[in-house]
Amino acid sequence: FHKDTTNTSFSPSETQATSNFDDRCLALSYGSLQLLNHWQIWPELKPHAWPIKTIITSDRGHIGKTIMRAPDYGLNAMGHVAAMKNMGQAFTKTLSRLSASLNKSITWFCPDSIQTVQQSKQQITVELTSGIAVSAGLLVVAEGGNSPTRQALQIGTSTEQYKQSAIITNVEVKPSKQLKQYTAFERFTTSGPIAFLPIGEQQYSVVWTVKPDEVSDIMHLPEGDFIAQLQQAFGFAAGKIIKMSPPSAYPLSLIKAEQLIHDRVVFIGNSAHTIHPIAGQGFNLGLRDVAVLVQQIRRAVEEGRDIGAFEVLANFQQLREQDITRIAGFTDTLVRAFAIEGRPAAALRTLGLMTLQKCNSLQQWLAIHFMSSKQLI
Repeated sequence: FHKDTTNTSFSPSETQATSNFDDRCLALSYGSLQLLNHWQIWPELKPHAWPIKTIITSDRGHIGKTIMRAPDYGLNAMGHVAAMKNMGQAFTKTLSRLSASLNKSITWFCPDSIQTVQQSKQQITVELTSGIAVSAGLLVVAEGGNSPTRQALQIGTSTEQYKQSAIITNVEVKPSKQLKQYTAFERFTTSGPIAFLPIGEQQYSVVWTVKPDEVSDIMHLPEGDFIAQLQQAFGFAAGKIIKMSPPSAYPLSLIKAEQLIHDRVVFIGNSAHTIHPIAGQGFNLGLRDVAVLVQQIRRAVEEGRDIGAFEVLANFQQLREQDITRIAGFTDTLVRAFAIEGRPAAALRTLGLMTLQKCNSLQQWLAIHFMSSKQLI
């Protein structure tokens, strides 16, 4: 789905292509918007995305708070929030246009999945569950955190269970008069963070982190009781919750593949690294995987090299390792730091948030560190 793609590319079938996308929402950083715009996807997605102009981070029960505003960094928005179904449609439309411009050289197989993988020095062949066999110079695996292809190729992983689960829902609120539009919230609690991401004038996408033994009871609550418990945990910063969508839940863990490459295979996104949703970095990290992989494939094509050659894939792995380690470490540290109970830990968190609020240079460093992707375009 990249405008720089050549006809050496292969992508999986437009029929029912968006059926696996739902109403769950993702936060797109400013850097990710730059990438999506460069790939000509953003014009399709922008009408369905909601901007984030202010981010308020707080620690429940304590005075520490940090407020980051887009104008302070010379931006109209620090990011946007979009539903996965709208993102899937935008990706599909862009791919369809690209395929048409390349004489339909992009082939879709959907719904379908990989059954077996056969590797050789010259090519890689996958047999799909439909019975179709496809051969290519490179297989890009983006199957998610439980990637069956990664497991079939016996790629080891390091896994850390957080003993937390995320409950996902969308809510409608009666906003407080003081609240400005386009504000996102990240509120830390002893059970885990709660994120409220704006998706409309009075709507938010909610990621509510709870302890595993609480999930079943919360998920089976009547709507009114669910709303009351969420309101108690989060507070009224975004307003009074009046409606919610059916919730879903999943356990949280940190999973990192021990290697990003194999013989003519490269792993990207959650297949390579699944991180905690705190700070909303997971999808943005995956987009940077795509950007670097595109760079390496394009360079190999321009130089007449095999796109699945070891040196091409090794360059990709080397270029991605530092970013992945940095973001995984950052999110892991946040999760652990805000899970510690007791006054000393709370005092340190309060001091940290207040220091960040008062130190503009530190805020600038964080913003540049986590929002920009110009070097990948």
